[in-house]
Amino acid sequence: MPNRNIQMTQEEWDQFYESQGSRYLQLESATLKAHGDDQKKLFYEIFNSTTKLVQAIGVVAGFGFTGLGFVKTNSLFLIGEGLLFTAILVGLWWTQKVYRSNLDGSRGEVTRIKGFFRDRHTSFMKIYDKALADIEGGRGIEVPEADIRALMRKDNELMEHFTEEKADEAGSDMLPLLMVLFALGGIALLLSFVHFCF
Repeated sequence: MPNRNIQMTQEEWDQFYESQGSRYLQLESATLKAHGDDQKKLFYEIFNSTTKLVQAIGVVAGFGFTGLGFVKTNSLFLIGEGLLFTAILVGLWWTQKVYRSNLDGSRGEVTRIKGFFRDRHTSFMKIYDKALADIEGGRGIEVPEADIRALMRKDNELMEHFTEEKADEAGSDMLPLLMVLFALGGIALLLSFVHFCF
C-alpha cells in the first residue's frame, strides 16, 4: 500500500495541533506536577513524622530520667528505658524506610510517565516538523498518513500504560511492634517507681 499524504488547511492543522499536540503536552505537565507535589509532600513527611515519633517516645523516656531518684526497682527502670530506646530506633528506621520507599516509588513513576510521553512526543514531532517545513515553504500542509497512524498507535499505547495496574510493594508493618515496645517500656518504667514487697 503506497504511503499517501493527508492534506490539511491551516485551520485543520491548528485543530490537529491543539488536539494532538498541545493537549498532550498539558496532560504531561499536569501529570508530572501531581507527582512533583506528591514527592514534595513525602519529602516533608519524612521529617515531620520522625520528629513527632521521637518526641512522643522521648517524652516518656525523659519522664523516667526525671524521677531517677525515686526509682525503686533498677532492673525494671533499665528494661523500660531500653524498650523505649529500642522503640525510638525501630520507629526512626521504619518511618524513614516507608517514606523513602514512597519517595523512590514516586520518582520512579515520574520517570515512567516521562518515558510514555517521550515516545508519543517523538511521533508527534515528526508530523509537526513536516507541517512546519510545509508552512515555511509556502506549500499546503501534507502529512504522511503513516505518521498519523503511528501517532494514533502511540496514543493507544499511552492510554494502555496509564490503565495498567502497578503492583504496590507492601512493606512490613512495624506499627504493632512499635506500640508493644512503647507500651511495655512505659509500663516497666512506671512499675520501676513502685516498691514491691514479696
